[in-house]
Amino acid sequence: MDYTVLQIVLMALAAFGSAVLHSVGGFAGALLMAIMIAPILGVKETVPVVATAMMISHASRAWLFRKAVDWGAFQMLAIFGLPFIILGVLFYVELSERAVALFLGTFLLIAMPLRRYLSGKKIDVPRKALAGVAVPYGFLSGTSFGVGMILAPFMLGAGITGEALIATTAVAGVMLNVTKTVAFGISPLLTAELAILGVILGACTFPGHAVGRWVVRHTSIKLHTLVLETFVIFGAFFMLYKGIFG
Repeated sequence: MDYTVLQIVLMALAAFGSAVLHSVGGFAGALLMAIMIAPILGVKETVPVVATAMMISHASRAWLFRKAVDWGAFQMLAIFGLPFIILGVLFYVELSERAVALFLGTFLLIAMPLRRYLSGKKIDVPRKALAGVAVPYGFLSGTSFGVGMILAPFMLGAGITGEALIATTAVAGVMLNVTKTVAFGISPLLTAELAILGVILGACTFPGHAVGRWVVRHTSIKLHTLVLETFVIFGAFFMLYKGIFG
């Protein structure tokens, strides 16, 4: 599919805007980008394109915090999660457009209240238990976005906090999105045109993060979270609408 200059500009602005909101709220960056570009790009094509964009976005964060990475925790997530990321991608590729919309819409509706419930909690687990958490994390990450916010309480419970948490989840995000991009690239879903679009959108997140940092310093945290959650819920209903009515 060919995109007009206006459509590309609108998607670039969406990537920028999602990065602003991600930096402001601290979560759901990929979800927000997907919600914003899905009406232009199409629901099913959104996941591989956003995976390509987030690969670039996570790489910049991983580089900034590279000295704080907990490599032991990352290895467990990679070794046990990687096969299920690929399995999740294969599952996603086989879904119809309407099934994808229903799946993503349902996931978003479940993820927001679950995030609220888990927010700030620390689920005490031994570090080895991260290997078990990596399995559902991998599969759900291969089919959707936002699974990192469900992973965070288990990371905290394993003693991974502060910059180590940010750095380790960023490196895990790079691994996750590189795997998804390669897997989607092998499939017919991620064409060269869509991959280039993903790279462009990823580059547009850089200035968005800088603007988001300025917004954080001048507005209320509660307002940030409320805006983000409202936006994600709106996106969930949009996805469900596309899944039900096409």
